[in-house]
Amino acid sequence: MKFKYLFILFNLFLSTHLFASPLFEVLERSEDNYSTFIIKRDLFDLESSDSFDGKFFKIVKGKSNDAIKFSDSELKLKAATVYFHLTKSRTFWIDQLKSTFVENHPKIIVRLEIINLFDDLGHFANERRQPQFNNAVTIPAGETPEWVPEGKKDKWDSEIWFRPSKKILSSELPSIGPNPLTTILRTLEGPYVEFERGILIQNILQHLFSPNSSVTPLWESFIRFAGTYALTKSVVKYSRKLDPLFMEKWYYLDSAMVPEIIYHEFAHIALSDKLELSHSTSVNEGMADYFAAIMTNKSKIYHEVSGFSNSAPKDTNNRQLYSHWLESNSYATSDFVLSLLWEIRQELGVDFSDKLILDSRNFFSTSKSTISNDLIKALLKSCKINCEDFKSDRFLLYSIFSHRGF
Repeated sequence: MKFKYLFILFNLFLSTHLFASPLFEVLERSEDNYSTFIIKRDLFDLESSDSFDGKFFKIVKGKSNDAIKFSDSELKLKAATVYFHLTKSRTFWIDQLKSTFVENHPKIIVRLEIINLFDDLGHFANERRQPQFNNAVTIPAGETPEWVPEGKKDKWDSEIWFRPSKKILSSELPSIGPNPLTTILRTLEGPYVEFERGILIQNILQHLFSPNSSVTPLWESFIRFAGTYALTKSVVKYSRKLDPLFMEKWYYLDSAMVPEIIYHEFAHIALSDKLELSHSTSVNEGMADYFAAIMTNKSKIYHEVSGFSNSAPKDTNNRQLYSHWLESNSYATSDFVLSLLWEIRQELGVDFSDKLILDSRNFFSTSKSTISNDLIKALLKSCKINCEDFKSDRFLLYSIFSHRGF
């Protein structure tokens, strides 16, 4: 009997020590500040002994379907970092947000260093068609049409793609969101134009109903308003030329090495039970930003990572007022929605607000959702279901919306 127990203990020792999964270097962000460091971590649920192929994630390079090998010295750190943070994100959505959708989601292919555009009819666009750098994207599941030749047929589930980093002169970039001067000018633009429009309407009414009391000729009022409108639009438009003054000379982003970007892309997967992956709107991106931010519990996300990223962070404490231009898809990456949702979290409480905001996705459309109408209504409808004191909490929501310019 003693020999039997010794044999069992010996086997247990072998399984837990000799055949334990190796530790991998991964990049993490400090809990105390925004600095990053490399540390060895265990990668859970790996199903391969020599590659990054696990139960829930498979990390591949480019268009390949073969998992990246542990021996790949060039991509090992990046693959391990992505695998670690995706696993962390999946656990968070299951344990903290109780997502059965995430728990039952099929294994996700994660592509590193992929430069192809996504083609919804063929999975990958040709490499020569606008090669992509410095970003990440989550693509919807799909398959090639029936008319595609048998050898070129393809079928895929939702995937996460991380583009390679490439240094680009800031002056050559299409603008990445408005610079601070443009933001201020656009905030002032609406009220100023409306003020001048009010003067014009007042003069028109005076000329119609009391022409003798009108001091300013009508033609002069029209010229003044037209000039004001044209000048305001021109100043705002050309203030965008100053973007390079607010950015470093070079721009680069290795998205696979920024933890919050990994959380953001997984949030798109987690929200895709209601929010389709085929559309990028201010509301959709802001929702993903919010859940990336609560994982880090920091006031800023996407802070630069030395050697891998110099991207400007998004601020959860931004108190920017609402403006109609925020509805444009070109501003989907602004932090207005993130900061609005974060303010709700601070006012209504952490755990309750996370559920309120998560459930709000049931009440707006993926492709046509606007901030000023659909998101606001969705939050109020979600509150009607989730708020313990609907009247009091609804009043707090109205107060937040009012302070933010709605």
